Amino acid sequence: MASLKNFFQRAWAPCLAAGLGLGGWGGLRAAAPASEWKLPPLVGDFSGDFSLEMPPGSPGLHWRVVLETPRPRVRRVEFTLEGPGLHARGEAVLDPLGEGEWWLRESRLDLAPWGAWLVSWLGPTAAGLTLAGELTASAAGTWRQGGLGGQAVVRVRDGRIDHPAQKLWLEGLTLDLAIDDLAKRRAGPGQILAWRSGRYDVIALGKSRLEFSLENEEVRVHASAIDVLGGELTINSFVMSTQRREFSVIAQLRGLALAQMLFLVPAVLAEAKGRLDGELTLRRDAHGIQIGAGRLALRAGEAAELRLAPSTTSLSANLPASVQKFYPGLARMETGGLPLRAHLLEVVLTPDGDGDGRTATVHLAGGPTDPTLSAPIDLRINVRGPLESLMKFGSDSRLRFGEGR
Repeated sequence: MASLKNFFQRAWAPCLAAGLGLGGWGGLRAAAPASEWKLPPLVGDFSGDFSLEMPPGSPGLHWRVVLETPRPRVRRVEFTLEGPGLHARGEAVLDPLGEGEWWLRESRLDLAPWGAWLVSWLGPTAAGLTLAGELTASAAGTWRQGGLGGQAVVRVRDGRIDHPAQKLWLEGLTLDLAIDDLAKRRAGPGQILAWRSGRYDVIALGKSRLEFSLENEEVRVHASAIDVLGGELTINSFVMSTQRREFSVIAQLRGLALAQMLFLVPAVLAEAKGRLDGELTLRRDAHGIQIGAGRLALRAGEAAELRLAPSTTSLSANLPASVQKFYPGLARMETGGLPLRAHLLEVVLTPDGDGDGRTATVHLAGGPTDPTLSAPIDLRINVRGPLESLMKFGSDSRLRFGEGR
């Protein structure tokens, strides 16, 4: 029976690992060194049921293995696996040492019932992560000296990721992954991860696409485009590890909608129309995303329309009446009764402080939208101190300011 158990493990466990997209990532090992046992020339049809040990409550599986010995020193295996939301079919041709070639002809996995089992491979940082969607895979390769080799194609459709601890959820997720070397855990450039919508902390994410490659524990993102805040965030290239997920990048931002950014700033603006371009330094660590130095500004020749929130502090009230009469629109702009058209709006972030100790500067220039009124404004605002106190991220946010903290 021990030889039969080893036979089953050699015959279809590698195929199942590749079919689930694990390949060499799961630390799959042979049941025993090849020299310690031999595969008997068995012929027959075997089936049974078993449950995975981790995590508790994982769905059960029904397996069926057909064994043949078509000629001396050749052991042929056909297998099927069935379970809740799982179907896999493949075969292997092995020698008496249990080495040879294998094929995963087809596999289909509903991620919802099997999500907990897959997440258990990812370690404690993935605690609480739930998965949904359909994973399909095909694969072929070799099994020699306890090592898995070959190629696999893995696809996910209509996927969903929800990770409350990281304040991340994505839906409409698709993955197209072609592993060209299972032993080296390698997939060349051109792998695609995309999603339809999602959220990271307080930031809504729209349609997004990442092109990447894999090599052992390293993930290299070659290009990415993420719809965010009514515009687009792009990053040309960066590298992260499946063991260490920290990275630092410079993100290019295009067409961010001011109307969708009001919740990020103090209650100074009641309404805003216009779009900003720029770049930001973003760094990911175990605590979330740090927003570093950057600049956002209106494009040259474009304008923004801003309506100020009513305030108890009034600049116009402190001006002499002889001056106020030349700027009849100023008081109405300050109370929010009249929009301000800005032809210049620039925000510079230096969260760790610039040479003058400023963590942010804002330059705003414009006047009332009503051309019959005169009230030119040119404001320069200097901010000193932590930017978190001005923004509305929340005390338990995964978003913070600062590059070195």
